[in-house]
Amino acid sequence: MKSEKGNKSELTRREFIKKSSVSALGLSLLGSIPATLASETINQTITGKSKVVLVRNTKVISPDGIVDNDILSSMLDTAITNYSGDSPSIFWPKIFSPKDIIGLKVNTLGLNQISGSSLTNHFSAVTNVIIQSCKEAGIKEENFIIWDRSNEELTSAGYQIQNELGKTRILGNVSRSGGSAIGYSDKEIKVGDKSTYLAKILTDMCTCLINIPLVKDHGIAEFTGALKNHYGTINNAREFHSNNCTNPGIPEINLIDTIKSKQKLIIADALLGVFNGGPRWDRKFMWPYGGILVATDPVAIDTILFNILNDKRKSEGLAPINDSTARHIRLSAEAGLGKNNLNQIDFLEINQDRV
Repeated sequence: MKSEKGNKSELTRREFIKKSSVSALGLSLLGSIPATLASETINQTITGKSKVVLVRNTKVISPDGIVDNDILSSMLDTAITNYSGDSPSIFWPKIFSPKDIIGLKVNTLGLNQISGSSLTNHFSAVTNVIIQSCKEAGIKEENFIIWDRSNEELTSAGYQIQNELGKTRILGNVSRSGGSAIGYSDKEIKVGDKSTYLAKILTDMCTCLINIPLVKDHGIAEFTGALKNHYGTINNAREFHSNNCTNPGIPEINLIDTIKSKQKLIIADALLGVFNGGPRWDRKFMWPYGGILVATDPVAIDTILFNILNDKRKSEGLAPINDSTARHIRLSAEAGLGKNNLNQIDFLEINQDRV
């Protein structure tokens, strides 16, 4: 993709955020914005753009990580309604059937410094409100599997591993302490000049997936969001870290058919973020952003999350991350995984603090 810096018709990132932001009060006057909900084009609005909805509320999480679940539930309902044009009770049955087993792919990497503290509460808070919203639409809690790379990383985020039928299961691909874990599929998948194996939780147990990324910087990829969250889906992520995770790397992993076909929605947990030193969580580099984002285009939502991260870095006096090093977003767009051009993203920010 050629650089568009010289194109005066191209919106700057800050102009884009400014023009796209709208208060919750304004939305009550304008009404909800309808979206096309065809099975394979749910992320496309009637304008042909990829839609991303951000809902913010500074009261949803305290500086020490305590989450107000009622506010969070309202934020999710607002995000879903304004993304889809439907209430959650109508939206969820459109994308999930009663027989679907829905994976909630979280990202619990790098929590050693804050494990056991209230700063990890947002992980379970987000998955809980998603499941509760779906339950109110008639989807049973036993239809969900919360999962990530390892049992130990999940427990560091406050989850308790359990595989009992009739309840929401919480499972890791592996267990480093010798406990039981699900493991990886036997099917080898070629990825560029390398190969990998996918988590059995995704291939054998889940019929569909909600990707739940975070907003963090990353020492190698420079930024980690929805696209990089699938490094927790493969057995050999370390082999895909060269050239800022692009040789081959993040784009190629996300092109794997099982990942593409089963991922039905992305709900980004931007309640807390990491603006420096990531992907490890360090108290001095964390901040309460108080956001939830909804989309189906992983490139578009990562474009917005990337800009949120850079705005925070600038406010802290840090150099912004260059998109030429965090190149996986652009390369994923070029591979057809979504849109990174701000003119092709229908971005809606709803700030509940302005009501």
